[in-house]
Amino acid sequence: MKNFKRKAPITVQPYTFEYHGKYVNEPIDFELFIYNDLEVKEVQSNDIKDIEKALSDLKPKDMVWLNVHGLHEPEVFRVLGATFSIPNSLLHEVLSPAKRSRLEETDMVICSHIKSVNKFLQNGNVEVIPVSMILKENTLLSFQEKHNNLFDVVRERIRTKTGSVRRKGEDYLFYLLIDSMLENYYTLLDRLEEILELVVLEVKKSKTPLTLESLQDLKTCFLDLKRVIIPLKEVLSSVINSTTSAEYPFLEDANVVYFSKLYNKTLEIADQIDDELIQIENATNFFFSMQSHRMNEIMKVLTIVSVLFIPLTFIVGVYGMNFMNIPELSMPNGYFYVWGVMLVLVVLMLGYFKWKKWF
Repeated sequence: MKNFKRKAPITVQPYTFEYHGKYVNEPIDFELFIYNDLEVKEVQSNDIKDIEKALSDLKPKDMVWLNVHGLHEPEVFRVLGATFSIPNSLLHEVLSPAKRSRLEETDMVICSHIKSVNKFLQNGNVEVIPVSMILKENTLLSFQEKHNNLFDVVRERIRTKTGSVRRKGEDYLFYLLIDSMLENYYTLLDRLEEILELVVLEVKKSKTPLTLESLQDLKTCFLDLKRVIIPLKEVLSSVINSTTSAEYPFLEDANVVYFSKLYNKTLEIADQIDDELIQIENATNFFFSMQSHRMNEIMKVLTIVSVLFIPLTFIVGVYGMNFMNIPELSMPNGYFYVWGVMLVLVVLMLGYFKWKKWF
């Protein structure tokens, strides 16, 4: 996950619809659900006119969910702003998906910018999916840069009338969408934990720095997750405060408990990420400790060998001097006597080292 960088120049006119993302060639498509407790109507199209036509015969208590894939066409946002009476200031922010997760409120409309995660990439990063959602009475609009299956569970619940989604309003749908996004966090965390367990086992027996690279990649992934879950926690806290505000009567007080559950989930995910980061830190310290231990063992062996040869080198040096009056040189078995002395010294020194438990 990369930090947001504004590459396009700031225009003179405020709230100009200009996409600040990388999926400029992604096909735009619309997915519209119009439902109530008795029936549901689903429209899928890549033409905004089909959506306008489907919205022309709404019933008073119909709930509208429009999911948009592809953000690079400015005309689409002009039409959506006019159709749903959404301020341009909110739609303008949707076109900057890389910004930090946040919640904005204006003119009886709530706009949230949230990041979900999808999978662990081969380059050691986490794929982050920015999702913007705009809520107003009986209406929820969601925006994504490219097509994905992030909300498949919610779609199926609406089609099959599972649970109470068809009986509740946009705030409950908002809860279901965020809950679906949080499930991806759990799925990705489970996958990363499995990888981490294997890497930790490898750390215990590996002597190469390649395992450190794996640990660093995992640490980067967990830090990326933490960077997106902490702002999401703040967004949910703001939503909980908004549900108790008389300014937004379409947010029911009875649904506060659902957002509280989501808030608790973000706390669990954040705690789990912290636990994994601690495990990575412990594994890294263990690797360096083992490397230091191996180095100490090698140095101990080399030191013992060096100490053993010090007296032997002294003896050889004495009998290697060029003096005529060295009595042992004239002894018939002097060579063997010297060898015997040196071997006895070696045995005695090894016994002493063993007694001192130096090896």
